[in-house]
Amino acid sequence: MKYQKILLSSSALVAAAFAGSTAFAAPPDAGTVIGNQAVATYTNGAGDTITVTSNKVETVVQQVAGVTLTSDNTEKVAPGGKAFLPHIITNDGNGPDAFALTATEGAGGYDFASVTFYADADMDGVADNATPITQTPTLAAGERFGVVIDATAPSTATAGQTETLTVAAASILTAAVTSTNTDTLTVSSQAIMELVKSMVVDKSAGDPNIVDAGDTVTITLTYSNTGLAAATAYAVEDIIDTNLPYTVNSAQWSDRAVAGGMDETNGTGVDATNGSGETIVYQVNAATNTIDFTISNVDPGRTGSVTFETTIGTLADAGLIENTATQSDVTGNYPPSNTASVTVDPQYAHVMDDTYTQADTTIVRSATDDGAAGDDEVTETSDVSQGGVIAFEFVVGNDSNKIDSYTLDFADVDFPAGTSFRFVGADGITPVVGSVGPLAPGEATKVTLLATLPSNTAPTAAGATNYTATVDATSEASGQVNSSTAEFTGAVQAASVDLENRVAGSEGDGAAPTNGGNPWVITNTDPGVAVSFPMSIENQGPTSDSYNLSLAAPLPAGWSVEFQLADGTIVTNTGTIPSGAIADIVVVITPEDGAAPQDQLVEIVLTSPVSGQSDSIVNQVTVNEVIDVAIVADQTVQAAPGGVVDIRHTITNESNITITEGAITQSGLTDFSGAIYWDQNADGVLDPSDPVIDNFDDIGGLAAGDSASLIYRVQAGSVPGVSEIGTLTLATSLNGATKTDGDTADNAVEDRIVVVSGDVTLVKTQAIDPTCTGVVGAFTKDRQDVEPGQCIRYRVEASNTGTAPVANVEIKDVVPAYTTFENCGGTCDATVTPSGTSTVTTATAPNIASSHGTVDPGSNATLEFTVKVDE
Repeated sequence: MKYQKILLSSSALVAAAFAGSTAFAAPPDAGTVIGNQAVATYTNGAGDTITVTSNKVETVVQQVAGVTLTSDNTEKVAPGGKAFLPHIITNDGNGPDAFALTATEGAGGYDFASVTFYADADMDGVADNATPITQTPTLAAGERFGVVIDATAPSTATAGQTETLTVAAASILTAAVTSTNTDTLTVSSQAIMELVKSMVVDKSAGDPNIVDAGDTVTITLTYSNTGLAAATAYAVEDIIDTNLPYTVNSAQWSDRAVAGGMDETNGTGVDATNGSGETIVYQVNAATNTIDFTISNVDPGRTGSVTFETTIGTLADAGLIENTATQSDVTGNYPPSNTASVTVDPQYAHVMDDTYTQADTTIVRSATDDGAAGDDEVTETSDVSQGGVIAFEFVVGNDSNKIDSYTLDFADVDFPAGTSFRFVGADGITPVVGSVGPLAPGEATKVTLLATLPSNTAPTAAGATNYTATVDATSEASGQVNSSTAEFTGAVQAASVDLENRVAGSEGDGAAPTNGGNPWVITNTDPGVAVSFPMSIENQGPTSDSYNLSLAAPLPAGWSVEFQLADGTIVTNTGTIPSGAIADIVVVITPEDGAAPQDQLVEIVLTSPVSGQSDSIVNQVTVNEVIDVAIVADQTVQAAPGGVVDIRHTITNESNITITEGAITQSGLTDFSGAIYWDQNADGVLDPSDPVIDNFDDIGGLAAGDSASLIYRVQAGSVPGVSEIGTLTLATSLNGATKTDGDTADNAVEDRIVVVSGDVTLVKTQAIDPTCTGVVGAFTKDRQDVEPGQCIRYRVEASNTGTAPVANVEIKDVVPAYTTFENCGGTCDATVTPSGTSTVTTATAPNIASSHGTVDPGSNATLEFTVKVDE
């Protein structure tokens, strides 16, 4: 969606977060979270290319102080006269701070009669008022503040005597963080010329609340002779920034204030004469945007000014435009003027679209869009199988006049229930963690939304499908949102595998999970007595495939399921079935001893982890009793095939009464198994004494405001590449159905458990290198604290936990926002293991990649690299 530029008021800009600019030599704000995760690809024994994702690591930026004081002054002063010394204090820290101001005299030829600081908030070189200050106000990160020092020489000082002032600005946050200037003042009985430059913006040309392109800037050069002799042939030169083109015929001289009264192109010709016969020669060089003027004579005590206008150019980026003028007379050069400035306000706008034309005229287009370019939609028309992945590549472009970063989000409109979504970066692989960018003005990047359909998606014909999702890119600086649309119109192809009962008349042939809504086979059994369902699997696809065996819904607590091959071997995957071949299995369901009477539907599901092809059959076990307890995991974790992972959870009673009873259930696991434990000492470690629970009464209830720690132990399936998402749910009916949860929005959390494909696990850790010398602390998955200018060392380890070698192992990672790739002068270069077969590529940073060849069972491949936090 294309937007016109939206202009922010000055007050709004103060509140805006400029996180996106930090990669451009500015420290990230205190509290900024730096995080990312890595991916690895490899080839398993079947020749499949598998992708696994590491855990996410995060680092929190701490507040640090920083200050710059600008700049040294070298001035002349008459005996008993004053010098006005301008300075600018810049908060170079990454959070709010104030700065103490001091001026220390040197051991020169005289002592100052007085030295006083005054505020100069508009930084025009003139004090704002007559109130002395000793400290700046609190300045935001990157904010500037001007001061003027009023230094008075004693009347007894003699010509040629020199004195210095050491001017310091010290952080209130960290007193040791200080910046200093040195001002030097020499007593003179000759002419002493002071030149003050001011730049005043007229905002009427555009938005009256901001400074932007087209606004007029009035520049005034005020000169004063505070000395004891006249200045002859007094000359001033002002080289104006090219983003402020000069306005023709705008010059005025205070001694002859008539606009356009001076010829700007007549070389050394006199342009005006005042009442005392003094003349001015005024000249403009349009090619260099420079003005020069010479006044024939400036007597002691005389003050005058030259004023002209410029306009903020259309290509001016947000930020400071600074200028300093120089001055001289026949005796030589005088100190330059103060540094005057104009701050061009940011104007934020961006697009999330299928195409974008960059500032360099390069057109960035979506590679997946089958629709019209520039229609603000990414349309995918290619067919996809049930359980398949649809890729929508979008273009994010920065139409602002300032660098910015963007957070991504999506909203599912009408994709099939159970569709999962995730964003990956421009390489189409690396997950997007945190923000995208920063992008310079006129720059674009690509991101891809991957939509994975559930395996039971109803087949549709081409042209009959219309799945829609919206995607948002939100500016981190302004909060503005730009949206686009992902549209799928291809066909969803039916499963090419058939699961049938080996019972005549109740086979369930084809894509027919039920018999007109009824189960195909109904088998009666007593509690605790196993039921067997003989079944056959026909691979109707064009190539060999293997299939995960699972149940569409978890069995009641205490029940068990086994999938047996024809020889009785218990499996969770069929193994490879050639195209057109049939394999037999037996599904064994065992109810819990003492199960209550009921009819239990059992939907047996067959799913290919590679192609997503699937089929299912609904049968029924008629028993007498069952307890339905379900449990799933929390965060995103990885498990080895058949491995165990412990996931920590906290439940909290946010009521104002004690909760004595209420189910704690899980749903969603099919191939995996797990149990919820009460972590009684809340140490995050499963102890032998920690009990398995399924209700609040198992932990003795929970008092109002109290919390309890749980550990969800999950044993994963044995098929590489399979992942499951489960929901851990607290019951809404509590305390024996006498109380009902009034806020169900926080009653469930989702967890994903991933069996890393091909028996390769990927783990990412980090360590802080505070001095960026290659000397790091301990590597950990935990969140760490870091300061701007410090370094983070990342370690990504791919481990082959299987029984067969894996080939073509590659690890890919990306330098996160707010950081840059760093080699510490060679002491923290990127490294890989095993050294003999591994290579690393950093030339394409921020993308980092390594290749490791074949990794044998029990062996590891690692990639380490260092990033430096912007400062």
